[in-house]
Amino acid sequence: MPPDDLLLRLSLVEGFDARRLARLLHRDGAAPPCGAGEGADGHAVDREALRAAISAALSPEAGRRAVCVREACARIGAAIVGIDCDDYPALLRTVPDAPLVLYRIGDPRVAQASVAIVGSRAPTPAAVDFARGLSADLAASGWTVVSGMARGIDGAAHDGCIKGGGRTVAVLGCGVDVVYPAEARRLRDRIVAGGTLLSEYPPGTRPLPWHFPARNRVISGLSRGVVVVEAASRSGALITARCALDQGREVMAVPGNPLFPHTEGSNRLLRDGAVLVAGADDVLMALGWPVPGEGCPPAGEGPRAVPGDRERDILRFLATERHVNDVAEGLGIPVPELLPCLLDMELRKLLVRRAGDYYKKMSI
Repeated sequence: MPPDDLLLRLSLVEGFDARRLARLLHRDGAAPPCGAGEGADGHAVDREALRAAISAALSPEAGRRAVCVREACARIGAAIVGIDCDDYPALLRTVPDAPLVLYRIGDPRVAQASVAIVGSRAPTPAAVDFARGLSADLAASGWTVVSGMARGIDGAAHDGCIKGGGRTVAVLGCGVDVVYPAEARRLRDRIVAGGTLLSEYPPGTRPLPWHFPARNRVISGLSRGVVVVEAASRSGALITARCALDQGREVMAVPGNPLFPHTEGSNRLLRDGAVLVAGADDVLMALGWPVPGEGCPPAGEGPRAVPGDRERDILRFLATERHVNDVAEGLGIPVPELLPCLLDMELRKLLVRRAGDYYKKMSI
């Protein structure tokens, strides 16, 4: 069985993601799952869970299901992108609970210069206008806008990005062949024409309620930061903001009238330390991108920031191409701590990543 087929089969096991696989294999040094004891007992539980997952993945039923998924993807023109593939989004790969497999329709390029815009499904007209204008301005500055193609703010964000001449990415809580909400068919077609549809769910998967909180970690994981335009106290957009915090992404919010309950959630984010956004310049500055008139780089390129002491050490070490494990060992930096630094330096065009997690200083 080819390795990519095993990965597909594992991804079809309910609840199986990169975090669970890593913990079962003890590759990331994480503690055993909740309820498992330390030492031999905890390891025994992990081994048993891994055996059960692999057994399920290797079963004839799993094989038949994998074949059906591949055939469905072929019929609708969807790509199956494993976490070990070169075109798996680099930012998302750093997220501990990243999907093992993504299903993709549209542009294979998912830029690292991406920002998520999310908010209420029943927003005020002013919030819709703001989200559309903000997205268009960010697209004009070279940023890809990520959202969830839901009603309200999500749809406005995708629409604004397209009108601004940018590429947009929609992360779905259903299969990439399922149109949800039903009125989003025209928007979906526009996104596919110049952007990307992504889902961790196989074709044909219905939009079940529990899929949407799970997909929010993918929206934030694909992005350098998340902007919450308008959110009530129990808005799903706050789940995306919480995922962003857990992933080390920038959290931003648009202020609202404190007397209106539909902005209570976004105002609470600001009170807790989120960056206030009154326009695209605030987003650009929060993400370390030059604002217009201050030497903004060409679309798709990142600013070349002045490296700090640790970054200078990394760049000196990468005068020749080296594997990430060699960098970690040579500089005494744990891999989980090193990877976000390398990713940020890659986005800022200080180094280049090659297949197999090899890095090299970029010639300037």
